[in-house]
Amino acid sequence: MSNIVFHDLKKIEIIVHGDKKAFLKDLLDQAGATGYTMIRDVAGMGHSGFHEGRLLFNDNKSLIMFMTVAEQDTIEKIIAGLTPLFEKNSGVMFVSDTSVVRLEKFVQDDDYINETAS
Repeated sequence: MSNIVFHDLKKIEIIVHGDKKAFLKDLLDQAGATGYTMIRDVAGMGHSGFHEGRLLFNDNKSLIMFMTVAEQDTIEKIIAGLTPLFEKNSGVMFVSDTSVVRLEKFVQDDDYINETAS
């Protein structure tokens, strides 16, 4: 029998043009995300056609993806902050359920950690 405990959280993945990198970093910090992963040079097909991953000499026009895991209220703050961005700019976001083992790496609220450990 395993002693591993899974804690349910939300994951958000955000894909935008590279020139929005500073905006996204600030938004994630202000929303209370404890960290994030950023992947540069994302390629893909969407409504406006195919987007190349790496554009020579132009990191701001290539696509980047930010990914973070947090409690639902933090994810909702991030979504609220993205709404004005997506009204004027292209990009996508995906929100999904996920589980983590080391909860303290993803949540700053000690009360929340203690509640879920009980």
